[in-house]
Amino acid sequence: QLPQRISESQRQFLLDGVQQNLRSDGRGPFDYRRVIFELNAIPTSTSSCRLRAGETEVLVALKCDLVKPRWTQADAGQVQVTVDCAPSVSVALADSSTAEDWGRRLSVLLETLCASDSVIDRKALCLLPKVFAWEVHVDVLVLSSGGNLLDSLALALCAVLSETLLPKVDVIEAMEEGEDVQLKVDDRPEAGMRFPMKQLPLCVTVAEISGKFLMDVTSEEEMCAEAMLCVVVDGKTGDVIGLHKLGRGLVDV
Repeated sequence: QLPQRISESQRQFLLDGVQQNLRSDGRGPFDYRRVIFELNAIPTSTSSCRLRAGETEVLVALKCDLVKPRWTQADAGQVQVTVDCAPSVSVALADSSTAEDWGRRLSVLLETLCASDSVIDRKALCLLPKVFAWEVHVDVLVLSSGGNLLDSLALALCAVLSETLLPKVDVIEAMEEGEDVQLKVDDRPEAGMRFPMKQLPLCVTVAEISGKFLMDVTSEEEMCAEAMLCVVVDGKTGDVIGLHKLGRGLVDV
């Protein structure tokens, strides 16, 4: 949640509406705002997605390179998630150091909840141990935030990973000593490999306001929430695969 302020009259108006199961935008407690996807928004990336949900807008782009695996994980590829926040998101982010700190926190949170080893099969990203593996960079840009940012980021990330096709690459071993290992690339889309996802992590953040639970909260509702809990659900099976409490409050379940 970005540091923002809300007037006491706005706060009281919002709380009164929640008590009557009526939100300021007319939605019910569990209703979501309309979500719009624009896939392949950046043609130069391997895959990308621009997502709009209410006043929240994010852009996610993925690119991959073949590199030598790290010596600590010689038989696995690497996936790195980097989040940047545009200064237009909030006045509080006008200071570059604040924006960088906020981006780092979101990067760690998103990678932990949605790109861990239990979610992505990193060993499947390795072509030849100690020699070749895929290094995947996921760049996320937050263009605007109208609340429920983490859920939108996770949804856009899952859309990008689900649409990613890795080129088919065959490793040709050296025939004689001293020769280099060669790669044979088949860049036909039908020959590509789907990104190795073990699970499809979708974040569902629940906010508690005046003893009632709300989903897909706006920025104003976030500022009135006593507590917020992010539940990570596997979109393939419906199982709960993670929990993360946002803010300082306690969730009364």
